[in-house]
Amino acid sequence: MKNIRMKLSTRKYDIFIENGILDRIGEYLNKCYNGSRVFIITDDNVKKKYLKRAYDALGKGYKVESISIKPGEASKCINTYMEVINKLLALEIRRGDLLVALGGGVVGDLCGFIASTLYRGIPYLAIPTSLLSQMDSSIGGKTGIDFYGRKNILGSFYQPLMVLIDPEVLNTLPPRELSNGAAELIKHAIIGDSSLITLLNNKAQIDEEIIYRSLMVKARIVMRDEFDLNERMILNFGHTFAHAFELEKGYLHGEAVSIGILMALRLGIALGITNKEIYEPIKLLLNKYGLPVEEYDYHEYLMKACHDKKNIAGIVSFILVKDYNEPIIYKIDENKLKDLR
Repeated sequence: MKNIRMKLSTRKYDIFIENGILDRIGEYLNKCYNGSRVFIITDDNVKKKYLKRAYDALGKGYKVESISIKPGEASKCINTYMEVINKLLALEIRRGDLLVALGGGVVGDLCGFIASTLYRGIPYLAIPTSLLSQMDSSIGGKTGIDFYGRKNILGSFYQPLMVLIDPEVLNTLPPRELSNGAAELIKHAIIGDSSLITLLNNKAQIDEEIIYRSLMVKARIVMRDEFDLNERMILNFGHTFAHAFELEKGYLHGEAVSIGILMALRLGIALGITNKEIYEPIKLLLNKYGLPVEEYDYHEYLMKACHDKKNIAGIVSFILVKDYNEPIIYKIDENKLKDLR
């Protein structure tokens, strides 16, 4: 079992990584929650695989209700948000009751946003069941939904009571979903732990150690910059480009991030910032994990980056790397984007 202790201004909480932890939810929940009513938010795919196990793990000590949404990014929207809240209120949820996000990134982002806004804030616990949500959205407190054709444009910073990560659930994921999560894992390795790249190249499968090492990169950054005002922006390596075409081209998030990483590397090389020797090894690693490595022209997406959340008062922040473990924030006025080559 691995444990990461998050120490933030708004809350201190634990991330536990352990094989089989899904069958011990009640035991861990007792450490952080004194109430008795639990409302599980999940999706139709996860419901079939894990909802009964979650009910069994919670035992007779809790009164459990559940709400299931349709799987996929399309459910991370204002309509689903309202539908779930309507159902929760019909079930007479109270301010002290607990929400549990049992699912991937869509479920986690939606459940967290509901928790942050319903009754001005109720507690929630995250149980991410996809590699992408284990690597990314379950840690750091960013919650939100898509709106107006833009990803995560409505959201809040809201920390869970606890995060439970079970590496064994990865064994049931289809190959494309594993690849989807591997992109964030590789991103963490590039910006903050280059020795993790060796593990990813040498190990046959993603295990507890790899998950822990990857999350430690993000945890250290989040604890230094909880509200994404400065250093935390480096976690967006590959994302400024990815967000520009993810919805447009129908890629999964991690697939778009893979292409976005390569775009950011090429931009950095063109600007004389990035060591060109790291490009091919990173491309090979992304390809090893089944991620797309098509070389889109980044120039086409520079102006679209103006609409990204990282455009603050007309200044767009691109996250580039000088080399492994050396990310930088490269700021440019949106009016000068067309001049980038």
